Amino acid sequence: MLPRLPATRAPYSLLALLLLFVLMVQARLWAPYWDTHNVRAVLTWDALGYYLYLPAKFIYHDLSHLSFSADIMREYGPSASFYQAAQVPNAPDGQLVMKYTAGLALLWVPLFWLGHWAAAWLHYPQDGFSAPYQVAIGLGGMLYALLGLALLRRFLLRYFSDVVVTLVLVTLVLGSNYLQYAVYDSAMAHQYLFTGYALLLLLTARWHERPTWPGAFGIGLTLGLLVLIRPSEMIAAVLPLLWGVGSLAAARAKLALLRARWPDILLLSLGGLLGVLPQLVYWHHATGHWLFYSYGDQHFSFLHPHTRQFLFSFRKGWLVYSPLLLLVLAGFWPLWRRHRALAIPALVFFMLNLWVASAWDIWWYGGSFGQRSMVQSYAVLALPWAAGMAWLLVPGRRWAVQAAAIAATVLLVNLNLFQHWQYQVAIINSEGMSQSYYRAVFNKTMPAQTDYNQLDEAPGLPHSERYYQRRSLGKLDFEQATAATLPGLSAEQGFYSRQSYRTDGSRLYSPSVELPIGPAGLHGGDYVRASCQVFSDYGAWNNKLVMSLDRDGKSISWTGVRLQNPSSLNRSWNLVYLDAPLPAAARPTDVLKVYILNENGSGCFIDELEATAMTPTLGQ
Repeated sequence: MLPRLPATRAPYSLLALLLLFVLMVQARLWAPYWDTHNVRAVLTWDALGYYLYLPAKFIYHDLSHLSFSADIMREYGPSASFYQAAQVPNAPDGQLVMKYTAGLALLWVPLFWLGHWAAAWLHYPQDGFSAPYQVAIGLGGMLYALLGLALLRRFLLRYFSDVVVTLVLVTLVLGSNYLQYAVYDSAMAHQYLFTGYALLLLLTARWHERPTWPGAFGIGLTLGLLVLIRPSEMIAAVLPLLWGVGSLAAARAKLALLRARWPDILLLSLGGLLGVLPQLVYWHHATGHWLFYSYGDQHFSFLHPHTRQFLFSFRKGWLVYSPLLLLVLAGFWPLWRRHRALAIPALVFFMLNLWVASAWDIWWYGGSFGQRSMVQSYAVLALPWAAGMAWLLVPGRRWAVQAAAIAATVLLVNLNLFQHWQYQVAIINSEGMSQSYYRAVFNKTMPAQTDYNQLDEAPGLPHSERYYQRRSLGKLDFEQATAATLPGLSAEQGFYSRQSYRTDGSRLYSPSVELPIGPAGLHGGDYVRASCQVFSDYGAWNNKLVMSLDRDGKSISWTGVRLQNPSSLNRSWNLVYLDAPLPAAARPTDVLKVYILNENGSGCFIDELEATAMTPTLGQ
C-alpha cells in the first residue's frame, strides 16, 4: 500500500479552489462571446461536432442525414465548412456519420435540456443553437472544470500537504493553458478529460487501499467514458495497471492482488464496455459496423511522431506556450525519490501520452492556444507538480534555490496570463504562429502593422520608416471608374469619395497597380510599399494585399499580408501595408503589381490601392 497522509482539514486548498472558480467565472464574463452569429461562440468548430448528437436526436430526430445542418450553417456560421460529419462509404441513401464520438454529448444532456427550457422561457428559437444553449454548455463546462479541480484536490491531499496542494491548484490554473480550456473553450473535450483523469486517479488510489467491487466497476466505467470522449485516451489504462508498482516485489504483489481479485477485473471490464457501448451502438446504427474509423484521411504516424515540433515549435510548441511545465517535468525527480510507486505509472503515462499526441499528423491540432492535447494530462502531471513543490518547501532548503524557483514561477504565471489575454484579442494567432511573429508581438499590447506582417513573413524595412523618403509610383482610387468598365465597383463606401472596389469570393483578383520598374526608377534591392484602405462589416477574412514582380507574364517574387488583423476595426476604414525589397536580379522590364487576392474570403471594400517607393535617407 502506498504511504498516505492522515486525513486533516485542508482550508487553504479549499479556499484556493473556490477563489479560482470565482476568478474563472469572472474571466468568462469578461469575454462573453455568446453571440451565436459570431464564430467565437461556444458551439463552433470541433465543439459543434461533439454536440451534434443532441439536437439531431432530441429536436430534429435525424441522426442519419443531419438534414438540419445546412440551415444551422447558414443561420449561425459555426465553422467555415461542415466537416463535423461525413458520408458513410457506399451508403445507399447518403447517410452521414459523425466525425467525433459521443462522450461529451452524453455529459451535456442535462445542460442541453436546461438550454432548451431557457430558450422557450426567454422566447429564443428552440433550434439547439440559439444563445441559451450556448450559455448552458459554456457555463456548464466550467462546473465540470470545478468538479475536476475538486477531485484532483481530494486525490493530492492523500499524499501531499494542504499548502503544496494549494500551490499546485493555483499554478495549474493560472500558469498553464488549462485556463483557456476550462474557461473560454470549455466546450472542447480537454477539461472534461482532465476531470475524468482526476476521477480515475482518485478511484484507483481508493481501490488499491481497499479493493471493492463497486470501486473496480467505477474505474472501468471511468476508463470507458474517457474513451467515449476521445478514443486515444485508452492509454489511461496504464494508470490503474501500474499503480503501486515501484519495485519488482511490488509488481509481484500487484499480480497476486489481481489474481486474488479476479471478479474485480471482470467488473472493471464490464464497466469499460458499458462506457463505450453508446458509441458502438451509434456506429452500428450509422454504418452497419460496430467499429468505424470516422476521421477520414487524418491519421497517426506512430513510427515518425512530430515530437520536436510538438514540444518546441513556435507554431504550437507545448513548452513554448506553457513554459511553466518545464519546472513541472523537473518534479519527476523528487517524485521518483519519494513516491516511486506513483512516479512509474505517471511517467509511463506521460511518455505514452506524449507519443500518441505528437504522432497525430495534424500535430498542431487546429486553432488552439499552445498544445491543447496535453491539457487532460495535467491531472496526472499534478503528481510531479506537487512533488516538486514539496521538495522546494522542505525546511533547510537553500534560500537561493527557493527564491529562484519562486521568481521563475511568478514570471511564468504572469507570462501565461498575459499571453492568454493576447490570445483572446487575437494577437497570438490560433493557427499560424511563427518564431518571427512571436518575437515581434512578445509582451506587446498594441503591435504595429509591421509586427502583424511577420505572421505572413513579409520582410519589412530594415530601419525605422522615418529614415525613408516616400515617392508614389501609382495609385487606384476608383473615383473616375464606372460600373460599366469595372465589375465590382461600389457606391456604398469610399475612403475619400463614395466609390470603392468591393472584393468577394466571386472575384479572385482585384484591379492592380502595374508598372515596369525601369521607367519608374527602381532597381533590384529597392524597397517598395504596397498599401490600401480596407472597410468591412465583420472582418476582411481570407483577403490579402499582394505585391508581386512579374517577368514574361510569370511571377518571380511574391509577398502578401492578410487584410484582417487584431487592430482592424469593423465598419471603419483601416490602413494595411507591406514593405518588401525588389529581387536583386530584377530587370528594368519586370512589371511590379499591387493588388488584392480574395481566397474565397469575406466581402470587403478596397480603396487607395497604391505602390510607393521607399528611398533610404540614412547618412544624408
